Amino acid sequence: MKTIILVRHAKSGFKNTPMIDFDRPLSEKWNNEVIFMQKLLKKLDIKSDIIFCSDAKRTRETLEWLWEQLDAENDKIVYDKWIYDFHMDEKLDYYLNLFTKIENKKDVAIIVWHNPFITRLLRYFTKNENLGMDTLGVAIIDFETKSWADVEAMRWELNFFINPNKKS
Repeated sequence: MKTIILVRHAKSGFKNTPMIDFDRPLSEKWNNEVIFMQKLLKKLDIKSDIIFCSDAKRTRETLEWLWEQLDAENDKIVYDKWIYDFHMDEKLDYYLNLFTKIENKKDVAIIVWHNPFITRLLRYFTKNENLGMDTLGVAIIDFETKSWADVEAMRWELNFFINPNKKS
């Protein structure tokens, strides 16, 4: 079984300033969401094998705050500027190709990305156009396969999905 965990970055700030989008930090208002997600992810006891993270400031900061709960270690993390650049164009093939390059001995891949692409990827895998990833949303999708190259075509199961700002 292979597992993909999608994480959208926490709420960013400074949207209406001349700051370059890539350099926008997290908003000061995200603290309650992060504390909630830290507790929730700790209960889920996630063990990661590889983490793809956009090189943008807000995704890096999100990963730093969820570091322990995502079982992150420096040698597991791939910071990728293309993840940021391509999310603007929503080039699905680039991301699907990332999965095929993961060693098959690794079972859990975490992706810390941006919208609108992370929502598009969630909808692509789940075939559900009604799902969307809000800030700090998390989706855990399992695939019945032993090979990352087969993930796209395999049966999947959405095992966990939450948007913390919509929790009840």
